[in-house]
Amino acid sequence: MIGTVVKGIGGFYFVYDGETVVMGKARGNLKRNKDLIYVGDVVDFDIDENDKDGECVIHRVVERKNYLTRPPVSNLDILVVVFSLVQPDVNYPVIDKLIAGCELAGIDPVICISKADLAGKEAVDKALSVYSSLYPAVSVNAISGEGIGQLRGIIGGKKVALAGPSGVGKSTITNQLHAGEPGIAEAEEALLKAATGRISSKTGRGRHTTRHVEIFPMSDGTMLYDTPGFTSLDMPGMEPIAVRDLFPEFRDLNSICKYSDCMHINEPECAVKDALKNGRIAVSRYESYKSMTEEVKKWQK
Repeated sequence: MIGTVVKGIGGFYFVYDGETVVMGKARGNLKRNKDLIYVGDVVDFDIDENDKDGECVIHRVVERKNYLTRPPVSNLDILVVVFSLVQPDVNYPVIDKLIAGCELAGIDPVICISKADLAGKEAVDKALSVYSSLYPAVSVNAISGEGIGQLRGIIGGKKVALAGPSGVGKSTITNQLHAGEPGIAEAEEALLKAATGRISSKTGRGRHTTRHVEIFPMSDGTMLYDTPGFTSLDMPGMEPIAVRDLFPEFRDLNSICKYSDCMHINEPECAVKDALKNGRIAVSRYESYKSMTEEVKKWQK
């Protein structure tokens, strides 16, 4: 059978088969290397007929679409990059680095501006205009629920996580996305709680061993990853020129600069800098690009 790992606790894994969640362990090499299985992994498993609790044995991890190590999750379709314009103020380099990390990992970014009611329509529209030609973008008021329906429409049926700075309302948005669900999240939580009790009795370890990553299946097919807060994605060593490819607004311009290896910073006859002057590239995005380029150069030293 094929299912998705929705949680891992102390060497035990919970696998969702599309209808219910079963608890089990990994076999062979998978069992000896606990970090080999991530929440979000699609796995091949069988029910252990000799186990009175109906637990399963995981035989194989299907090849991943992508994965992140912090937090340890795999096979994300979408990362909703959440930020507010006020309380806290937006930090565009942090936001753009998250987006660039998505580009690098093969995850589709969705831009979500929270606390839209506090910032005002003009400021929100201006911020949305920076990203709306590049990625799906929405503003929400997580308290009233305004914009949540639009966000649901974007992420529906996908494997999704939220990321962004602390204090921007990710938990409130998550709760709004769950609102109206026909008891699915509650049922899964009850099952996991009961199973965690069985784990504690078997191993002497309970909730404190959780990896703090969990997936909640929703009625429309969305798999919503509940992860600890993270504000950046791992970016391995790379050449500074490779940063250009993480900014989609640069891609059509890279080939028409005077120099093929143009870094768009100090070179003459640069199509990207011309686009910046003409307002076709946002100043904040360009400044984030320069900041990331300098960071990559420092990694190389």
